[in-house]
Amino acid sequence: MRRLLLLLLLLSPALHAAQIDVAVSILPQKYFVESIGGGHVAVQVMVRPGAEPADYAPTPQQVTKLASARLYFAIGVPFETPWLPRFESASPDLRVVNTTRGIQRRPLARGQGDGTGHQPDPHIWLSPPLVRIQAMNIRDALIAADPAHAADYRRGYAQLAETVNRVDDAILHTLSTTTVTQHRFLVFHPAFGYFAAAYGLTQVPIERGDTQPGPARITQVIEQAKRQGIRMVFVEPEFSQQAADAVAAAIGGQVVTIDPLAEDWPAGMQAIGNGLARALGSRDTLQKITYSMK
Repeated sequence: MRRLLLLLLLLSPALHAAQIDVAVSILPQKYFVESIGGGHVAVQVMVRPGAEPADYAPTPQQVTKLASARLYFAIGVPFETPWLPRFESASPDLRVVNTTRGIQRRPLARGQGDGTGHQPDPHIWLSPPLVRIQAMNIRDALIAADPAHAADYRRGYAQLAETVNRVDDAILHTLSTTTVTQHRFLVFHPAFGYFAAAYGLTQVPIERGDTQPGPARITQVIEQAKRQGIRMVFVEPEFSQQAADAVAAAIGGQVVTIDPLAEDWPAGMQAIGNGLARALGSRDTLQKITYSMK
């Protein structure tokens, strides 16, 4: 027994060294990469929990640690635009993998981002069909970097694809078995466009541009919500809830706090589906519902 333990202790540094150091931008990507790569990968996440990917600035410690990474899986969140060139310049051996390859990205809601309505929406991890494409890009990059474990990466991808299918089926079941009386829902920040498109729904954003919505915008949203019978407001933990509360109170609706950046991607997606089913199918409750995805 002692000899076995000693052997394991001697082997553990070698096993750790055999791992591929990779980096991702957001927590849901960590779930995808670890599902495919298993014990062959060590994943560093750049955007810390509770932070917003639009304007995140990596810490010096994160940048230093990134020097050992072989792969960076980019997903198109805004902070990557100024930072990825710096990462590549500081680490010549780092390969940046575009996981959006093969995905037709939709523009952000009109009035968002650069104000033209043509800035690509980065929230592709909230659509199961698009996650399958991202997963294929991750699988192929890992195989190219570590062909000796190609069979493991293919197996990990197949298992992840099955999980994505189950999540997709569960959300479809939840929404299809609910008497949905309204297919539009209000969001503070337009993070749910891909999710809505995947399930025949429509998000209506409160936020426009880079500033907090003023009284005129809030009044406009309230009038639109009343006119269209909207009774739900989505808000993310990273954003102020004050405007969402004001709108919800004026329309007699609900505020639902949901985290689209949950590391536990299946639970996070199901929580979004459950929140939509409960709110879109109910008109007689004024309570605030908070779902934890952590």
